[in-house]
Amino acid sequence: MMKLGRIPVTLFFLLVGIGVAGYFYLQPQFHVSHSAGSGPIIVEIPRGAGSRDVVRLLKGRNLINSEYLALGYLALTGYRGKLQAGEYLFDRPMSVSEVLEKIASGRIYLHKFTVPEGVTVRQTAVKWEEQGFGSAEAFLNAAKGSVALVHDLDADADSLEGYLFPETYSFPVRTTPQAAVEAMVARFHDVIGKLHQSVPSEQWPANLRQTVILASIVESEAAEDDERATIASVYQNRLKKRMLLQCDTTVIYALEREDRYRGKLTLKDLKFNSRYNTYVYPGLPPSAITNPGYESLAAAIKPAVTNYIYFVRTTGGRHTFSETLAAHNIAVRKYREMSRSN
Repeated sequence: MMKLGRIPVTLFFLLVGIGVAGYFYLQPQFHVSHSAGSGPIIVEIPRGAGSRDVVRLLKGRNLINSEYLALGYLALTGYRGKLQAGEYLFDRPMSVSEVLEKIASGRIYLHKFTVPEGVTVRQTAVKWEEQGFGSAEAFLNAAKGSVALVHDLDADADSLEGYLFPETYSFPVRTTPQAAVEAMVARFHDVIGKLHQSVPSEQWPANLRQTVILASIVESEAAEDDERATIASVYQNRLKKRMLLQCDTTVIYALEREDRYRGKLTLKDLKFNSRYNTYVYPGLPPSAITNPGYESLAAAIKPAVTNYIYFVRTTGGRHTFSETLAAHNIAVRKYREMSRSN
């Protein structure tokens, strides 16, 4: 009886010994780097994939050298069932432990979506497609259906023109257009909050809607940051004097909305009947004509103090500003002479 009783105890200690030996044998193996070859590799872990499926996928992409070793690591660490879906970038030799810890931690690869200042909602949608995120049409539909996102700032908004903040965003794979639009509007809210901190709203020369419209015009005209506040002052001065803004870019926007812009404005274009034509209709256009960046918004909130009511583009995207029509005409003539000589 005593011999039979000792067998399970002996077996127990034997198994424990084997386990301990196996653990100390495997530990170094978990941390041996394995190269998948030259160049970075992006691997997508599908939603709902089990641990064995993930390990098999990693072995198939040569990111690990042993499925059994990987499964052993998952069992010992408790990571089994905790591997997260998404894309992961592997750009250097990594050990089994590093590969699996990265996936368990959810450090997914993010794709850059870059939107420059001064583009319209439609142009942003085109960039969405060009940068491989999805169709432009789907993005436009998402933008059209999300106008309520800015109603807390602009109750009269009927589009997101001016409210999709231009920036470089980082999105995971399969980000929906709706999620992207929401992120861009949320960023706009953040920027407006920052601007309110620098200049209290009661000190703004206009309400937020008018500010965004003016900022979009400044964005469409300015090439240099140090001129934005001065350009804003020109339009503010014209508004105060009840002068037509006579802004070419608002006419271009009007024509583009009707697919009638051919790359150069004509005298006929300047008579085009549209509320966006500031050669015909007084005051600001009905909505923004671009999505302005921070510097243009700041310029619209705090324009320079000047008496300028004219400006003309000269060289390098810079402008000559004038207080009188006579001075403006001289600046225009000089620019044309310089252009001909070049």
